[in-house]
Amino acid sequence: MKHPKSIKEIDLSALKPDAEAIKYLITNLDNGMMYSGSHKLYEKGVFPDTYWQSSRNSEFNEIFYGMKPILKYEIIESGNYPEIKNLERDIHKKEDVINNPKYYNLANAGGSYHEPVRAELCKHIVQRIKDGHFNVDEPERVDALNKLKKLQVRLEVPPVDEIANKMREQGDASNAERILIWEDEEEDMIGDGNRTLAAAIKAKILLVHTDRIPSEVKKEYGITEDEMKRIGQLKNPVQTLKEPTAEETIIETILGYNKDNNTPINCHSNKTYITDIGYSIQKANNLIRKAEERKSVNDLNAVGKTCISYTKNDDNVVKEINNLEDEDTIVSTGSSGSPLRLLADTIDLMMEKPNWTTLIVKPYHNLESNRRAWEGEYVKNKKTGQMEFKEGHKQTIHRRLSHIKPEFNDDGIPRTIVMDSMPHFQSKITKTS
Repeated sequence: MKHPKSIKEIDLSALKPDAEAIKYLITNLDNGMMYSGSHKLYEKGVFPDTYWQSSRNSEFNEIFYGMKPILKYEIIESGNYPEIKNLERDIHKKEDVINNPKYYNLANAGGSYHEPVRAELCKHIVQRIKDGHFNVDEPERVDALNKLKKLQVRLEVPPVDEIANKMREQGDASNAERILIWEDEEEDMIGDGNRTLAAAIKAKILLVHTDRIPSEVKKEYGITEDEMKRIGQLKNPVQTLKEPTAEETIIETILGYNKDNNTPINCHSNKTYITDIGYSIQKANNLIRKAEERKSVNDLNAVGKTCISYTKNDDNVVKEINNLEDEDTIVSTGSSGSPLRLLADTIDLMMEKPNWTTLIVKPYHNLESNRRAWEGEYVKNKKTGQMEFKEGHKQTIHRRLSHIKPEFNDDGIPRTIVMDSMPHFQSKITKTS
């Protein structure tokens, strides 16, 4: 491995095969001073790649490009580029590298994106709420609380009939969750418990119990509205058997982070957000995929395009099949999101017309994620580090059909299989006659 002569020791053990970027640290073994940096790799998982560092410190550069082997170069983390940039930002802020005499850095790095919510702080506040730090001893009047501003933690508020029924049976709201109130010098705001309040009104209950977080706490921690919403969502986790934070709320929250802060949808903090609420990792990954699909649709909408939605009996699908089919040609269609069903239906058609010469498989996608899964994509092999084509359903179905079809029909005519698909995109503005 070629490297500058100034590097005496090199440790690349933290380099992942699919890494987009690296966080590196260069240490002067003579005096312990360090240079902290990051680098977006020219090719995923491949380093060295001619880049070593980009310091503007003349003292450090004289050492780095000198002939004396006194430096240790180590990759301390690798992975997704935005995550690595944020790690660099966080380390620089923690170490205050611009003012720290142990570092050669002349500036603190900025992150790739802003994480809108401090997850650990939110969990800390929720725990303090659970521990009773903000309990108000005397219940408060429902009519007065109903006049306060309300922070909308959920997109849709589920029905409150069952909560109201339990209040009526109890005769009061002592068995309902407390209403969380954020105090403010100008106007207090309800941060969670809108359903409790609505149920109390429905059940004609006059008083409810509350938690009040003083404005001083909000100021001390610099708590933002996004963090207030997260705290409200964390108070409604899956395992409480109350109405958990709805999936739609989670998806829209993640999309909001992406839009407002350029936070990658698939970033670690979003997955932590979902699991903190109480969902499994598998469910978190599922919601992340749904958010990515929603974003792809939103992106298409932004450029005036939309995915065409079909059904098997759609007039356009039926017309296309009728135009292509003849006595020697079979046309199979269905959703590319159900590849096994599509394969089974295609085999049934082959059996119904055994002397066919041309088979056209022409599914519709409906979703952008279905289209990508159908077409296949290039991914990096984690073992070899090489880019390889990952088969989609299109290639898999073609291979299976090719294996079971006879090469010629009964008349000695060669058979042909054509893999196609229905048009997927259309303009959002359609002309009418």
